[in-house]
Amino acid sequence: MAKVIIGGQKHLSIPNLPRNSRHTLIRPKPFPAGRYPIDKIWYPLGSFMAWQPVWGRYQAIHSFNKILYTNKPWFLTFEDHRVLYRNPQNQGEAVIYELLNNRLALDNCQKIIAISDYAKLRLIKRIQGWKIEQKVSKKLDVIHPNFPVRVNQSKLYQQQQNLQLVFIGNHIARKGGIVALRLAKKAEKLGLPITLHIISELGYGSGVPTDFPDRTKYVEDLKLLNLNNVVFHKNISNEKVIELLSQSHFQLMATLHDTYGYSIIEGFSVATPAITTNVCALPEFIRHGENGYILQLPINEIRHWSNWLHGEKTKTDEYWEILNSTYDYLAEQALQQIIQFLDRSDKREHYEFLSAGALAQAQIVHNSEKQNELFDELYAAAAGV
Repeated sequence: MAKVIIGGQKHLSIPNLPRNSRHTLIRPKPFPAGRYPIDKIWYPLGSFMAWQPVWGRYQAIHSFNKILYTNKPWFLTFEDHRVLYRNPQNQGEAVIYELLNNRLALDNCQKIIAISDYAKLRLIKRIQGWKIEQKVSKKLDVIHPNFPVRVNQSKLYQQQQNLQLVFIGNHIARKGGIVALRLAKKAEKLGLPITLHIISELGYGSGVPTDFPDRTKYVEDLKLLNLNNVVFHKNISNEKVIELLSQSHFQLMATLHDTYGYSIIEGFSVATPAITTNVCALPEFIRHGENGYILQLPINEIRHWSNWLHGEKTKTDEYWEILNSTYDYLAEQALQQIIQFLDRSDKREHYEFLSAGALAQAQIVHNSEKQNELFDELYAAAAGV
């Protein structure tokens, strides 16, 4: 049995670790303890293991979204190319950034794990032409996030009740909550039997990717939380989220940008199909008509929404018009998909097929029991135990 240090971003590590490891996993506190760990002073300082428990013996390290300077065997799991140190501001930073990036090519870096093909694509494109490109590419692998599979059979469709949709996302605009609310408004006007549940802390505006920075633009949309066919849940436990997912027919996440979409896999773990967009990693595990539906956005070569603007351009009226029309376009796409579903003569059988597909995806690709064994074998090999 090995002792393995877990470092880097905690939120990323939870779905990408063994859930019941036979090894001892140790998550040290940041140094110095408190609200201001050392990487707040300068981000690369966190790569030099200021949290290292030098008083204890350990055999391997698993780092998340953080390149480490260490001589121990270590693994890196990442969600996109931002794990690399890039765009130095001065010569000193350039030297340190190259030093740290080159650690990925050393033999003690056992494996570089992308959480999706999208993440792998981003890293490969970023290191094209670098000296370390060939060595890094050889040890690059994809291991999707894992979750406990909570049910063992697909769901039945009860036609007597309203179609239950659930949106989950603290960033309500970026994740597709604005789209969901506009869908609810359209459905109410048409008298469609739909109930929409919104789980969100309502984060939006400046500082959120893809959002328009002026929060006043979203005021009218947020008033739709009071629609008769909308139920708003602000702060509920993860257990309640899972319960609501299991009671819903579809999870709706018409996102403009999302590196993965963990909530969709949690929905799959209770056999709930998803309605989402074709950006980033989402098409890797959602197949249209098999375990959900995909809404089409124009995307570029790195699978990002093509009309996404950045920097000062996000403050222009032009960008708000792009966003506003895109929210409505996706809401209309989702509405037509739902109408098409409701109009099917075989919707009961079709829904059970979608539900079975969602559950199969969770069981085959995201199964925490299978991933547990995989990671344990990696740790054992690295530690020589």
